[in-house]
Amino acid sequence: MGTDYRLVKKGMREPREGLIAQGHYSLALAIRHETELAQHGWFPTDTERLRTNLAFLESAVAKQADERGIAREKTREQEAAVDDAKVFIRRLRYALPKVLRNTSTPNVSHESFATMGTLGRSPALIAAYLTRITPAVERLDAELAPFFGGARPAEILADVRTRLVEANTEQELQLASLPAETLRVYEAKGRLLEDIEDLNRAGRSAFDGNAEMAAPFNKDLILRERKKRRTKSEVVPIAKAGCETDKAENS
Repeated sequence: MGTDYRLVKKGMREPREGLIAQGHYSLALAIRHETELAQHGWFPTDTERLRTNLAFLESAVAKQADERGIAREKTREQEAAVDDAKVFIRRLRYALPKVLRNTSTPNVSHESFATMGTLGRSPALIAAYLTRITPAVERLDAELAPFFGGARPAEILADVRTRLVEANTEQELQLASLPAETLRVYEAKGRLLEDIEDLNRAGRSAFDGNAEMAAPFNKDLILRERKKRRTKSEVVPIAKAGCETDKAENS
């Protein structure tokens, strides 16, 4: 069976240490609530797959292959580009209710900025969204400017979109040259992350209406490791444009 590049792309940017820590935590939840989860789409076979991927990612072979993978600098560039794009999108959303309520600009509404599903941290989805909302942002450029410290939102959007596309293209080129063992590790990271997300959805469904029981089904350990890898310098372009660095993680 060939490499699943969807999973490779999902896992390649994720911190292996964070995934391992989260994996152990999620495995314990899956075992503890096996009966309840089986009624909501998470089965013992899923738990065994999670256990297997976790064991592989803990191996010395996986550690070495992960460290020999894509240059950390390129990964940081893409992460910074994604961060900046999401900061812009959040700030735009904070401004839109008031701007749209008071604007007389034709052919612009809340629907102009709606997303078709979750953007997550997918460079391709975020770039496509930025492209789609560009005409609406350009029409509202003057009205939105006061919410961006006087800077022109259309120019900020163009900048973050360009950097996102360039960083993603560079990483795609490097992806094509990765050795098989590194691809296998990234694929395993992507599969483990996907399993954790599936487990969390099953857990929240199983304990719907019981916030205390549903709360442990999260990705907090992964998010913590992601944040540890970021620095203030990775969001300078947005900061220069007057956009505060909102640290909230929308995953």
